[in-house]
Amino acid sequence: MNRLTLTFILAAMTGSASALTVSGVDVPESADVAGDELVLNGAGLRTKYVLANVYVAGLYLPEKSTDADAIINSDEPRRISLFMKRDLDGETFMKAFHEGLENNLDDSELQALAPQIEKLDELFGEVGSLGEGDQLDLSFADGGTEVTLDGRSLDSVDGEAMQSALIRIWLGDEPAQDDLKAAMLGQ
Repeated sequence: MNRLTLTFILAAMTGSASALTVSGVDVPESADVAGDELVLNGAGLRTKYVLANVYVAGLYLPEKSTDADAIINSDEPRRISLFMKRDLDGETFMKAFHEGLENNLDDSELQALAPQIEKLDELFGEVGSLGEGDQLDLSFADGGTEVTLDGRSLDSVDGEAMQSALIRIWLGDEPAQDDLKAAMLGQ
């Protein structure tokens, strides 16, 4: 085997092991949640007002799926990772989460989740602003949602209903962005 052939083989092998790149962000192929190795299901870019790239979102699951309802209602570990593409103040970030929840839950569901939403607001309040390059992970396992910023665990919010509600922000009937939902579902 000559040197050129070996170089092409090594390049092909290296390329297949690399992360998916979305809008300049290398999204890891896997994530560990509660000791379970999850695979990247899909990732896409969240934009606002057409020109503003806000974040890249990656969805991690035990195995790939295109069934949004099954993912939302699953009791298996899952993760949504947000890779910030721009600076965002805490108030704007909290408002976007509230909007996503309100778009996908009815009043009684919102009322039932009020204590968990308040806890999430406290966590985001502690975070303050997010900067370009920050990574915010929402890891869903064992009946709770662990919130991690740049690898540092902030706290968790209890409740399987809250897990489903948060996932609906991106995969629900009224997702944050239709093409982002499709990308996260690997479509």
